Amino acid sequence: MNVRRFAIASLLAIPLSFGAAGIASADSYGDSSASAGPDGAAITSTGSVAGHDYDGWGHGHHGYAAYHDASLSAGPDGAGGEYTVSGTNGHHAWYADGCFWAGPEGAHSSETHAVAGLHHHNHDWDGDEDEGDDD
Repeated sequence: MNVRRFAIASLLAIPLSFGAAGIASADSYGDSSASAGPDGAAITSTGSVAGHDYDGWGHGHHGYAAYHDASLSAGPDGAGGEYTVSGTNGHHAWYADGCFWAGPEGAHSSETHAVAGLHHHNHDWDGDEDEGDDD
């Protein structure tokens, strides 16, 4: 499902966002489990990563840290999931969480997204072109 892909992509995007500069030191944690039986199936995934990016000359550039937690389940009463992702790259901090469920009595979803930090790059976080951007 898309939530698992979103959570994993968000976690991996932090170290990959540093491009050619390279990661000099990093530490990570990951745990996942899956189960299936006659009453349904479920999967959970939790991970975190922290490290420091260097500028290629041996000088410290940015630290980064990210976290994700996601779970998905499906059974005779419906299917759904929830996720939480958060992180920082030294310039921005971001957080998102959400839940969704679909079953015989209908469907529900909710999401929260937040980004804070220095605005020295023109990122289009929501995919919409904002009018009046001078960057």
